Amino acid sequence: MRSIEDVVVTIERWDQERSKDRELVLSQLNAISKNCEEAIEVWQRYLDNPGTGGNQWTAVSWVGPERAKRLHELNLRAGELIHQLCTIAGSEAVRFLAYEDSMIEMAYRQLEQGETGPDMARSAVERMNAHRAYLNSVAERVKSIRLAEAKHAKPVSRPRPGAKKPQASKAKKATGAAAKKMPARKPTRKKATGAAAKMPAKKKAAKPARKKSTRKSAKPVRRQNHRRK
Repeated sequence: MRSIEDVVVTIERWDQERSKDRELVLSQLNAISKNCEEAIEVWQRYLDNPGTGGNQWTAVSWVGPERAKRLHELNLRAGELIHQLCTIAGSEAVRFLAYEDSMIEMAYRQLEQGETGPDMARSAVERMNAHRAYLNSVAERVKSIRLAEAKHAKPVSRPRPGAKKPQASKAKKATGAAAKKMPARKPTRKKATGAAAKMPAKKKAAKPARKKSTRKSAKPVRRQNHRRK
């Protein structure tokens, strides 16, 4: 039972996003409880018709090989369900499952001094009823966590009956291939209106032209040496 208790402690630390995992844990707990219920029915059928007595060395001589085999199968199934439960929760209790007592009371033990088959069956039914009560209490704890999350969850806003739906805008932007084919529009200048339209456009002042120089370039005069005659 320690493994299941560790699973519940682990679940209580989960956030609201793991609600689906909580539902899965709850279904596993219900499956284990039904497994115990079926084992109780096997023992109860023996109590209803115990038949001839057996010996003190083995319970199979009292219960019968078919019932003993069925109880063994139910015990293996319960072990698988508990292992899956610990794996879903991510609990470290998986390592200690081999050291825990079996969830199902089997018929492979030796009877105590002065104990009979019906005595063993009644004690087995009593213990498994206690197991079922514990499993049901654990399931209720998981359900209470789920209800607490539902209270803290934000309510979903729904439209009132008779309220008009907002109309979608007719103009839709072109998307996909149509948007690629349409050429981009060039920005247009706005026309001036009013007094601004009557004003003449300003002309740029022309720059004064440069005057050409009228002076002729003076040629260099060569000096001649005049000799006296």
